[in-house]
This record gives sequence, C-alpha cells and structure tokens, in this order.
Amino acid sequence: METLLLVLTGSLGVLFLWGLISPRSQWRLLVSWTYRDPHANEPTGSAYGLYRVVAAVGIVTMAVSGVMVYQARLGDLPPATAPPSEVERMWGTPNPLIVNRVVDPLAVPPKGLVDQPILGYQAVDGQHRQPVYLFGLRVFSLPTATTENGLIGSDPPAGLVALDTAQLVVEVAGDPQCFPHRAVVIEGSKTVRIGVYYGQANPPDGSNRANVADCNTKASGQSVTALLPITLERALGDRELQTLGGDPILRVRTAP
Repeated sequence: METLLLVLTGSLGVLFLWGLISPRSQWRLLVSWTYRDPHANEPTGSAYGLYRVVAAVGIVTMAVSGVMVYQARLGDLPPATAPPSEVERMWGTPNPLIVNRVVDPLAVPPKGLVDQPILGYQAVDGQHRQPVYLFGLRVFSLPTATTENGLIGSDPPAGLVALDTAQLVVEVAGDPQCFPHRAVVIEGSKTVRIGVYYGQANPPDGSNRANVADCNTKASGQSVTALLPITLERALGDRELQTLGGDPILRVRTAP
C-alpha cells in the first residue's frame, strides 16, 4: 500500500513539475489529441500562465503535506536513546554521587553495621584535582544523613571538598534508606584493605540501635551509588586494593 501511494505521489509530482516548467508541451502531449484541430484550440499565453500557477500551488501543497507526514511519522517512532556518557560507562547508570565527607578510618571493623560490598575504585590526585570529572558530580545527600545521625566522617575545611585530601574513591551501591557510617582502612607495603559500613540513622534517643544495621546489601533495584573519598598515608601507587577479606577490588578504567 505504501509503495502504491509513493508511486502515485511521485507521478503527480512529475506532472506538476512538468506543468510548471513547460505547460505547452504538456498540453500538446496530454490534451491536444482530444481536439480535431489542436492548433485552433490551443490555450492562450494567459491560460498557460494559469497552468503554471496551478502547478506551483500543487508542488507547494505536496511539499508541505510531505513534511507534515514525515513529522507525524517521526512522532510515532520511539524516542532515541542517548549513548551512555563516559561517566556512565565507568560507573554505571545513574551517575554516582560523591560523599563530601573527610573520612577518619578505623583500624578494626565496627559492630552493629552492615559491611557493604565495594564495587570498584579509582585513584585520585586531590592536590591537582584529578580526575576533573569527579569534582563535578552531585553530592550524596539524605535528609537523615547527618553527623548527629551517624554519617561518616566530618565536613571538609572551609573552601575545600573531601576529594581535595583524598587519594582514591571507592564505589558503594547501598540501600536508599541507609548511608555510610564507618570505613576501615588497613595500609600495607603491597596492599590496601578497605571496608565500608552502612546503617540507618541513629535513633534520636539512642535506643533500639539494632535498627542501625537494618540495611539491604543487595538492594540493586533501588540502590543509591555513592563514591566515598578515602585519604591514605600515601598515594595508592602499585599497591593492590582489597576488601578486608583479601579479595581484589575492581579498578575502573581511566577517567575522561
């Protein structure tokens, strides 16, 4: 059906274009044979001028109709999916959030909190603000995530962000009801071992603290991806980053 419509439309367009360019030859070929004396019945110059006007109107009408049909067809198409950005290819979708807190790491795992899996890491040069894209990410924020409620670390000094003093960031995708409370960092000559611990907000009265650990470590469908800045005694260098259990942590590819 669409093919037949295209053929008919194309043929009509050719007729209009022919009538616009050479109405006389068109009349002679298509109409003159219907008269006994074609020369005596040939249209005047004014009539040919009118033929040109009609042909021009036909061409404009077809062009406008074609544009409208094309736009309508585009509207019926599913919206184009934008290709993933460099940050999305590194960390996934949606873009991760930066926890803008200076972490004071522990030497031993804390009690009553959830050991959240670390999904990846990237080295940071806070002194030179590299990689640049990290400093443009949105900051992790929850109404219940405050210093009084157990939020990890402390605010960075005035005029700075936590990344300015960090040597790496680690990726954690956590339950949206929970947030990072503590981190453990154990540095060695060849390895750096890290653990991140999540919990809910501390109860205002300090009671029922078991709720602090009520966090789902597999809440992938609704998880909030956060990048936690970590300050080391020295740059990570060639040392391997591991979990507290000794498993290697994935390093994401170079930043854009």
